[in-house]
Amino acid sequence: MSEDLIAQVRRTIARHRLVPPRERIVVAVSGGADSVALLHVLLGLRPTLKPAIHIAHLDHNLRQGSSEDAGFVRELGARCGVPTTIERRDVGAICERRGWSLEDGARRLRYEFLLDVARRNSAGCVALAHTADDQAETVLMRLVRGTGLTGLCAIPIKRRLDDGVWLVRPLLEVWRREVMAHLQEAGLAHREDPTNDDRRFIRNRIRRELLPLLEQDYNPNIKKGLVQLAQLSQWDYAYLQEAAGRQWKRMAKERTPAQVALSVAMFRRQPKALQRQLVRQSVLRIRGDLAAFEFRHWVEVERLFFERPVGTLLGLPGGVQLRRGEERVLFEHATVPPQPAHATPGPAQLAPSSTVAVY
Repeated sequence: MSEDLIAQVRRTIARHRLVPPRERIVVAVSGGADSVALLHVLLGLRPTLKPAIHIAHLDHNLRQGSSEDAGFVRELGARCGVPTTIERRDVGAICERRGWSLEDGARRLRYEFLLDVARRNSAGCVALAHTADDQAETVLMRLVRGTGLTGLCAIPIKRRLDDGVWLVRPLLEVWRREVMAHLQEAGLAHREDPTNDDRRFIRNRIRRELLPLLEQDYNPNIKKGLVQLAQLSQWDYAYLQEAAGRQWKRMAKERTPAQVALSVAMFRRQPKALQRQLVRQSVLRIRGDLAAFEFRHWVEVERLFFERPVGTLLGLPGGVQLRRGEERVLFEHATVPPQPAHATPGPAQLAPSSTVAVY
């Protein structure tokens, strides 16, 4: 079974071109079952892949026993002869100070830490231990919360973290039961994180309650179906991005690194799916991410192109401002947030982070 899992991951790495030979890899090891298995598998690939492996562990300081997890990882690295970086941060206090939810903030800080370790060690890859079960849970969680095609893409097997650093997930095509069988056969110890049973987190409720219910009463293969939905969505989204990229070259003008203008007439002629991609791409150019950009914001952007008069300003989350011109809509960083105009229809339905004003 152990050799079977190593061979399976080797095929995944080759099929998706996750890790080139002799690459420096930072492996995120929490001490849990999945991450211990990932480390063991990558060590098993040393004869062929010849990676230079570095372990990274971030102690979130969110519960008693977290320092014991860090100690377990330190000892694991020493036994394997792998250099290890362990850091401790008060994630709860940082999230409270920055206004982040605990789940989102922990993820952000973990990625910041991993990217920093990768840069310090000249690594080209950061490897995470997400499995096919994590993929299924993510798709279902986003369906429950409400999502579109982008959200259904769920967890990518590979994405760029920064210039020269890729985030890869070699276990994403492996089921958790295969991971546990591999650990048992190889005699590998791991740590159990009690927060995985904390029902305050929606992912845990989906894993422990909703998915078992769906498997028992509706579809015993629901997890496989959810993983397939993610794959199909990724293919469709990749095509939309490619098509939007072609239109972008025809209709977008980047006046400065912080200003993008889209042709109103050409925008209106695009299918709605491409319109949304063009808006997303414009926001990304200005801000670098799409955090807090939701469907309700897209609705207001669409109204700006089709209904709002020339001179209308639309404020989006993250300090992005849209200005309706005669021929183009200008996307830029807002210097002074526009004040909502009482005569302008619609702003009462917007969140405080979105404002519409007519000048």
